[in-house]
Amino acid sequence: MSVFYPHPHALCLRGSTSSISASASMDCGAKLITDTQTNDLCFEGTKERVKKMFDQIELSVSSYDTAWVAMVPSPTSPKNPCFPACLNWLLDNQLSDGSWGPFHHHPLLIKDTLSSTLACVLALRRWGVGEEQMTKGLRFIESHFASVSDENQFAPVGFDIIFSGMIEYAKDLNLKLPLRSTDIDALFHKRDLELQSCLRESSKGSKAYLAYVSEGIGKRQDWEMVMNFQRKNGSLFNSPSTTAAALAHIQNAGCLYYLNALLEKFSDAVPTLHPFYIYPRLCMVETIESLGIGQHFRKEITSVLDETYRCWLQGEEEIFLDPATCALAFRLLRVNGYDVSSEPLNGFAEEHFFNSLGGYLKDLDAPLELFRASQMIIHPYDQVLEKHKSWTSHFLKEELSNRLTCANKHKEHIILQKVNDALEFPHYASLERLVHRRNIANYAVDDIRILKTSYRSSSFGNKDFLRLAVEDFNACQSIYREELQQLERWVQEKRLDKLKFARQKLAYCYFSAAATICSPELSDARITWAKNGVLTTVVDDFFDVGGSEDELLNLIHLVENASEHDI
Repeated sequence: MSVFYPHPHALCLRGSTSSISASASMDCGAKLITDTQTNDLCFEGTKERVKKMFDQIELSVSSYDTAWVAMVPSPTSPKNPCFPACLNWLLDNQLSDGSWGPFHHHPLLIKDTLSSTLACVLALRRWGVGEEQMTKGLRFIESHFASVSDENQFAPVGFDIIFSGMIEYAKDLNLKLPLRSTDIDALFHKRDLELQSCLRESSKGSKAYLAYVSEGIGKRQDWEMVMNFQRKNGSLFNSPSTTAAALAHIQNAGCLYYLNALLEKFSDAVPTLHPFYIYPRLCMVETIESLGIGQHFRKEITSVLDETYRCWLQGEEEIFLDPATCALAFRLLRVNGYDVSSEPLNGFAEEHFFNSLGGYLKDLDAPLELFRASQMIIHPYDQVLEKHKSWTSHFLKEELSNRLTCANKHKEHIILQKVNDALEFPHYASLERLVHRRNIANYAVDDIRILKTSYRSSSFGNKDFLRLAVEDFNACQSIYREELQQLERWVQEKRLDKLKFARQKLAYCYFSAAATICSPELSDARITWAKNGVLTTVVDDFFDVGGSEDELLNLIHLVENASEHDI
C-alpha cells in the first residue's frame, strides 16, 4: 500500500461503433476502424490499471496524522523530534492558501482542513521551525474559522473535542491564535458538554470514543484506560494520531514500535489508518462484482479471496477486530464457495456493537455489512445469522427513517442509498443484471471517507471501475438486443405470433433469462431459456383456451409417445 494525494483521472471511455452506409468513403471507414481500435486499447488499458490496483492499494496521505507523529519527542533526546522526516514533510507540503490537506478542498470539508492545518501549525511551533509556514497557516485558520460552527459542514470524528484540545495546546506552546475569545469560549462550552455526556454514559462505547480522541484530551486523559485498547501491532485503533498522542505522554514500547514500522513503510508521511490492507481489497472485489465486471478480473479476485481465506483461518486481527471487515470477508468467501463458519460473527452481536466505538458513533457501515452477511444462510437454523438479521434490519430501518428526515441528509446520501437498497432489495430477491444497473447508476466516484480526517483510497470511488462497468454494460445490452431480435425472427418464422389464443410473452421470457444468465458468452443458454418459455406459454394457453378436447388428447398422446430422436 502507498499513500497518495487524490487526483482526477483522464476520461477514457470507448465510443460505440456505428454502422456506415455502403456509399461511405474508404477514408471514413478507415477512420472508424482506427477510432474503434484506439478505444479498444483504451478499454484494455483501463483494465490493466485496475489489475495493478489489486497489488498496491493507494491511500491518501494524512497531514493531520503526520503532524501528530511529528510532535512526538525522541525517547533519548526529548528536545528533538522522534520522527524528523515527518516534520520536514510538513515544511515542504503546505498548500498555496496556507492550509494543509488534500490539494482540492471539498466545500463541505472545511472543518477537516482547519483541523489538519492547526495540527500542522502546532507541530511546527512545538519544534520552533517554519515561522513563515505557521504565519500562513494561522491566516488560513482565521479566515475560515466561521466554518467551525457551521452545522452543514462535515465534522471529523471528535472534532469539537480535538479542535478545542489543540487550541489549549497552542496556549501551552505560547502560540497566539488570531481568534476571538468569545468564539473560543463557545467552542470550549460545546466540548465540555460532549465530554460530560460521555462521562455520564460511562459505557464501553463512550470509553472507546474518549480513547480514540485522546490527542484532544491531552494531559487530562486517563492513559491507563486508553492503553486497554492497544492492539497486537502496538497501535491504538490502528490510528497513527491516537498512537502518537499516547507515545508523547507515556513512553510505551508498543506505540513506538508501531510508529517506527509505519515510518519505515511510508517514509515521511502517514495515512490516517494503518494497517489498511484486507478491507480495501475486499471492497474492490465487492465493487467490481456488484458493477458486473468481475469476469474481467477473475484471476485477481481469486487471489484476493484465497489470501483472505488464509487470514481467516489464521485468525488475523485485521479481520476479526473489525465488524465491517469480518462481515464482508464472510459474505464474499461464502458466496464464492469457501468453507467459512458464521461463528466468528457472533463476536459482533448487538450488545457488542452498541458497546463499541462504531456503536457509540452510530456508524452504519458495520451494521450494513452484518445485515448483508446475515442473508448468506446455507445451513438451517443458523442462529448467529438469524440474530444478526433481526437486530441489524431493525437498526438500519430506524436510522434510515431518522436520517432521511434530518435537515443534513444530503451529507450522508451515499451510505443512506446503500442502506435503502440493501433493505429494499435483499440478496435472495435480486436479479443480477438489475443489481448491476442500479449499482452503476448509484456509484459515487467522489466517495470520500472521514474518520478524524478525510481520506480516499483507490479501492472505492474509482472512476476506472465506473468506466469499465458502463462500457461493459452497454456492450452486453447490444448483445441482448441482437438476441431479442433473433428471437423475434424465430417467432415469426414459426408463426407463433399468428396464434390468436396464445399470449405474446417473448420479451418477458427473454428478460427473465437475460436478468439471471447475464454473461455475454451464455447466449445459447439465454436463447434456449426464452424459447422454452415461449413454447411453454403457447402450450399452456392451448390447454386453457385454444384447443378442443380431442386436440388436447392428441397432443398428450404425441408427447407421451415421442422418442428421444423426436425431441
